[in-house]
Amino acid sequence: MEKKITIFILVGIIVLIAIGVRIIFVCNGSVLKNVLYESKNIIIQQTQKGNRNLIILGSGYSLSIDEQNKIVNHDPLMILPNIEFQEETILSIFYPFESRGLEEAGKELSLFINSVMQDYDNITLIGHSKCGVCFANAAKWIKCKNVNIVTISAPFHGTTMADKEEMFKKLNWFEERIYLLIFSNHNVDKDIIPNSNFLQNADYSGLENYTHINIVSECPEKSSNPLDVVLKYLDKRGEINGDGIVSKTSQQSLSYSNTMEKDIKATHATSLELGTEILKELSIFKAGDS
Repeated sequence: MEKKITIFILVGIIVLIAIGVRIIFVCNGSVLKNVLYESKNIIIQQTQKGNRNLIILGSGYSLSIDEQNKIVNHDPLMILPNIEFQEETILSIFYPFESRGLEEAGKELSLFINSVMQDYDNITLIGHSKCGVCFANAAKWIKCKNVNIVTISAPFHGTTMADKEEMFKKLNWFEERIYLLIFSNHNVDKDIIPNSNFLQNADYSGLENYTHINIVSECPEKSSNPLDVVLKYLDKRGEINGDGIVSKTSQQSLSYSNTMEKDIKATHATSLELGTEILKELSIFKAGDS
């Protein structure tokens, strides 16, 4: 059994390295098109023109661009999200590496939403991972009424996976190399370390004003996806008890009366895609649902 696990991990690492090399060449130097807003804290890109229903999609990735909007730095293994909805307008949000953190990013995002709300009948925020935490904390500053907020695999109480010192106490050298392929070490990542200053002061009460869907992910029993194999292994070794990155307990920390919670079998690597597919079946994008 141990030999099989080792073989799976080695295969997973080879695939990860291949993907990582490909992404370095594809992303670095590529132009991030249709940038609508840029600051030290957030970058907002329009990825689809559509009707007066707006989706703001936060994958949780960080990237930085230069004056010509060329990508100069990005998270390890970052793949630009390719989430499509049939008719909606879609904006994607990213965190620059120089971002001061999730608090300031949320403030700027809420100001942006408040400035464009008259242009849309309905606004849906879909936040994966740390982006879900950012959206939940920013809800208290949003003044638009027709808003839905979706959080997917969100570490509301943080995750030890973001704490390199703690993780290195649990992992061997080989496992540390896997870990370093996944995590960066900038402010928005530090904000989701358990008991960080941000998390101690985070205020999610603004969610009470909106339709809130919280999607909780947990490692599937079996998967042929190499990333799932690696994350399930890290979930066990890191004693996460969740989706390979975030524990179920941290994802389930909200109990507002208007929160609808859904469980999915997916690792952190695949929960955004699966979670958005579930959303398409819920018909939450009609104006006036909030």
